[in-house]
This record gives sequence, C-alpha cells and structure tokens, in this order.
Amino acid sequence: MTMQNDAHAAFIESARALKSRAARLKPFQAPAVDNERRSRSLQTCHRYAAAERAPRPLPRTGNGYVPELAARIDDDPNLADGTRRCARKIAELTYRQNREGRTLPVTVTYLARALGRCRRTVQRYLRQLEEGGYIAVDVVMSKRTCMCIGLVVKLLEPLFAGHHKSRWPGALRNPGATTLSRNQSPRVKLMTEGDRIPVLNWATRSMNGVFDAFMKTKPLAGLPTVDLP
Repeated sequence: MTMQNDAHAAFIESARALKSRAARLKPFQAPAVDNERRSRSLQTCHRYAAAERAPRPLPRTGNGYVPELAARIDDDPNLADGTRRCARKIAELTYRQNREGRTLPVTVTYLARALGRCRRTVQRYLRQLEEGGYIAVDVVMSKRTCMCIGLVVKLLEPLFAGHHKSRWPGALRNPGATTLSRNQSPRVKLMTEGDRIPVLNWATRSMNGVFDAFMKTKPLAGLPTVDLP
C-alpha cells in the first residue's frame, strides 16, 4: 500500500512538513503599544469631544413655507440632499412671488446665501435638477453689456404633487394691503423682461470669447459663423 492510499501515513507526512515549515518562520512579535495614539483615540473616537461646536443662530422666522411637492424628488437616487433642499427653496420662493406663472427670476448669489453654500455648489444643484427634468433654467442677458444679470427658473411638472400639477391653491390676502414688495423691485422687473437664452447656448457663447482671446491662429476662420439665438 502506497502513501497516497494510506490516509494515516499521508496525514503524518503533511503534519511533519507543516511543522518543519513553521520552524523556519520568524516568531510572531506583537507590536509595541503606542500610548500617545491610544490616548488620542480614546479622546476622539470613544467619547464626546472636549470642546463642543457652538450652535449657529437660528434664521429669522417668517410666514413663508414650502408648498407640497412630489415624493419623486425625495426618492430620486440621482439627487443629492443639497439638491433636494435647493429644490424646496426654489419652490418656496416661487410660491411666494409668482404662484401663477411658476417661474422665478433669481441669481445664483441669492440662492447661495439662502442655502449657505458657495456658488459652485448651487450651480451643481441646479444642473442636477435640470438633468432630472424638475426645472428649466434660462440665462437673462443684459441689454447694455455682454454679461448675464440672473436666471429665470421654471418649475416643471415632475416637481409638483399630483393634486397641484395644474395650479397652486390661492392665498388668503388682505385686500387693503399694499402691493409693493420685492416682486415690484426694478431688478426683478429687469430680469423678467430681459432677453433669455438657454444655459447651453450661454456656455457656448461664453467659451467663444475665451477661444478667440487665446487662439493666435484661427484655422476655422474660413467657415461660416453660427449665430446663436
């Protein structure tokens, strides 16, 4: 009977080989305890911080509120939490200023201050909402310069609840109250009546100036120009 057929002999041979292999290995040495690292870990990871962060002051309470929106905005996995908050803030401002038209003339700077975020972050929020089909954004061009003076955000149907898709309910209002508010400010009127251009066309138009400034040679000078609307 060979060793391959003898289970007992094969077991003894494998145990002997394993024992000789273990004898050639270096003995295990436990790492030295770093008391400074252990103390720092106990102070930061396993208990409350010694100095708590001071709470921020609460915002000024007003009469504004966020209208009912569709649950889709909370269930959409492509939206960040900040994007959902931005959508609620836009819906709040639109509900207060232009309930019938459902369009909001606003600037990125105003949204950044209202949300406590930077302009780049707000621009990313708006792009996510536009890609998801919740809003449509147009850039308002200045009539005197080549700069933009703001945005006009239009709320689209996927943002609204089913029973508010056609229109929002009316608001109780004092007939004797004055109509002077931010809606009648010159800046808002200028943004509402200004020339609008889609965001993609505005980006293309802005990049053309950069290309013309940095390109010393113009290989496409002979091609016909494309006029943007």
